[in-house]
Amino acid sequence: MNNFTTIAAGCALLASASASAHGYISLPESRNLLCQQGGNSNCGAIQWEPQSLEGPSGFPAGGPADGVLAGAGLAQFGELNEQTSSRWSKRELKAGANVFNWRFTANHATRNWRYYLTRADWNPNQKLGRASFEPTPFCVVDGAMQQPPKQVSHNCTVPPRSGYHLILGVWEIGDTTNSFYNLVDVLFKDGGTPPPQWSQAGTIYPSLDLNVGDSVASRVFDAAGEHPELQTKVLIASAADGQRNNWSYLLASRINAEQPLLRAGQPDQAGAINPVYGQNTIYAKAGSNLTRVEVQVNKETPPPAADFSVSELKTAYVIRNGQLSIDFNVSASGEMELGAYLYDGAGVAKGYATATLNNNSAPLAVALNQPKAGAHQMVLKAVLKGSGALLQKTFNISLSEDAGPAAYDYVFPAGLAGYKAGSRVLQPKNGKVYACKPFPYSGYCIQWSVNSTYYEPGVGSNWQDAWNAQ
Repeated sequence: MNNFTTIAAGCALLASASASAHGYISLPESRNLLCQQGGNSNCGAIQWEPQSLEGPSGFPAGGPADGVLAGAGLAQFGELNEQTSSRWSKRELKAGANVFNWRFTANHATRNWRYYLTRADWNPNQKLGRASFEPTPFCVVDGAMQQPPKQVSHNCTVPPRSGYHLILGVWEIGDTTNSFYNLVDVLFKDGGTPPPQWSQAGTIYPSLDLNVGDSVASRVFDAAGEHPELQTKVLIASAADGQRNNWSYLLASRINAEQPLLRAGQPDQAGAINPVYGQNTIYAKAGSNLTRVEVQVNKETPPPAADFSVSELKTAYVIRNGQLSIDFNVSASGEMELGAYLYDGAGVAKGYATATLNNNSAPLAVALNQPKAGAHQMVLKAVLKGSGALLQKTFNISLSEDAGPAAYDYVFPAGLAGYKAGSRVLQPKNGKVYACKPFPYSGYCIQWSVNSTYYEPGVGSNWQDAWNAQ
């Protein structure tokens, strides 16, 4: 039977802290907030904006669709929709009187807050849908169509449950058609149990894949320092063992087998701590005086040799008609994601381009946003696939304003054999200036004769393959 509570809008108020927008459940910590704080891993973009789970109002009749409730129906937060009994960190909770805190980073006139609890027989290993929850909220707070303060507390009576359950908090906005949806992963504890035998001391985060020959080890500390004799180590013997969710499970299993003062995993409904494939919490036994456990990854296999080079990037460019595109080429040895960032002298970003490279070359064009004359820097950063190693190179570039219309190197077709990337030619047929594109297109600039005019600047049928109008 559902316990239904309605309480007034005048709730306990706490000090506020500003952020970007809009709001989240801060106590007990919501799934999205734990992603930001590190309690949950591999969460995707929500780790940067836990306050942004905004979707259509109307739950349970409307609102986000089944299967995407946790991410409020937003594709960019799809990682939150994963649902298994071991995927997410849980906060212990007792049935009965509880306090739920919301922190708002942008206030809205509020219709109400509602709290829903999963059914007693819900399946934590199925995608989350309306059928997972009781249809009636166990707690409703009237917002009176007023803007709340930056932090509010709600006193609610939570119905009895056993083991792992979810609480869905819905903040329904009064001046839009949207609501904010936050999930809290909770583990119900019997109110009569004695003090816990285990307390949290650390976390095994499955943050990256490891290679054969790498290793991962626990480091155990008390108030006086480290205890090397309590270390547990796993050597990666195969590619399968190096997969991030596998090695985290292997390390947790070995800790449980070797260390009587420690346990690693996630607690089940009976309170036993079992290793999981993914993020594992490390617990220290009560009375052990152990205060924390860290996890150290040792990558014995060096990342593959990789580098990139830059060509056709000039040290000076001219801004014409308030516009400029800086075109150049990058060549990579290895597989990487490369980004080119242009900054002005004040450090303000003025342009960006990206390329995926795998032992090949590619052209890049960085179009500038409102370019101004002065000193600039082009920063190229590449992240290597697999190892995640970073390569960075910086180039100084000077920008100047156009001095007039006479800035060209040749009058077409004079000097044809000397045309190369960046060469500027005046087309006498229309009076316009064209710049030869960078490699691999620059070779087209010299492919012209009176009987073959495909690449003639400004007038040939394929001139845009070779030239940029200035």
